[in-house]
Amino acid sequence: MFFNIDADEGGSIRGWLALDNPSAIPSLIVVIPHREEIQFEANVMRGDIKELGIHNTGQVGFEIDQRLVEGLDRIDDITIVEAESRLPIFRRFQMDRHIEKKLFLFDGSTIPQRAINRELSKQFTLLYFNSERLSLETMLVIINNHFTQSIAISGRSNFNRYAPFLNNAGYIRAALLRDPFEELAERLLFLKLLGKSDLANLIGMYTRGFESLLELARDLPLNDQKAMTAAFRSITDEQREAIKSPMTRILGCNIGESPEHRHVPIALENLATMDVVGTRALFGPFKELLAGILGANIFGDEVPTCFPSISHLAASLSRIGVIADLLEHDRALYSYVEQSIDIGLAGSEAPSKRETQAI
Repeated sequence: MFFNIDADEGGSIRGWLALDNPSAIPSLIVVIPHREEIQFEANVMRGDIKELGIHNTGQVGFEIDQRLVEGLDRIDDITIVEAESRLPIFRRFQMDRHIEKKLFLFDGSTIPQRAINRELSKQFTLLYFNSERLSLETMLVIINNHFTQSIAISGRSNFNRYAPFLNNAGYIRAALLRDPFEELAERLLFLKLLGKSDLANLIGMYTRGFESLLELARDLPLNDQKAMTAAFRSITDEQREAIKSPMTRILGCNIGESPEHRHVPIALENLATMDVVGTRALFGPFKELLAGILGANIFGDEVPTCFPSISHLAASLSRIGVIADLLEHDRALYSYVEQSIDIGLAGSEAPSKRETQAI
């Protein structure tokens, strides 16, 4: 998907949107709180977009004016989304509400934290979560959106792929790590729930990269440690790869690489370039450090939630040798990050680059 906002002049908003199918005419939706949504097709021909080869006909432009949206020039909170995906392409900046910062949060969690995302949507003009589900082209358009200076993106996107673009676009980069067994436990429980439901749209949205685990999770005997161990010993190569050290894959691997020991120091080096690194277990200090850089507490009073069932399953998974082996690199990475944070909170000097490379 490609899009651009050309102008917001109060009584008129102009831009264009091209879908992945170069023949498709895009449809957009105007979202205004406490009003019925307004859906319309692209209503302006854009010969320049056709000449670029992005669209076959150029029918991708749009202009929203007061004939379409009554009182447009007096509306503070207005959002434009692509109709099918609901991907936001525009939202009006509110000076007294939104912070003029760009943030990318590398977060390996499967399930977005709804309460936290609600807080983020209050602080930033545009918010994108589960970034890993978006194509490279769409991600680059979002990252390089020059029309807004208030944007937050979070998800399991590959660091090596996007780091140069984030640097060039002036993003603050943060990473929030989590105990590897706890993350796997939540992922399996969530997939087990999805596997027994009819929510096909959620399967596509939240399972990118580990679709092969749906069948495993659905039939996993959670209350039988022996049977669960046997189930993991018989997993397929594809399932094994889907479980294997996801944090290291995000932070240290290139696209298509499988996590290996050599990727742990690469991930640590990448983390060392970020503005803030934290863990869920110490979310308070992470939140405070990020607030210091952004100039605002973007999470409010919210904290990540972890249900008792997740903690219980995480403890069981930690006693299964094949799982411990598959999470070997994430366990090493997480342990080192924990040590570094402890040192930082104690006011001691951080480990040297040589020590980092030795891990």
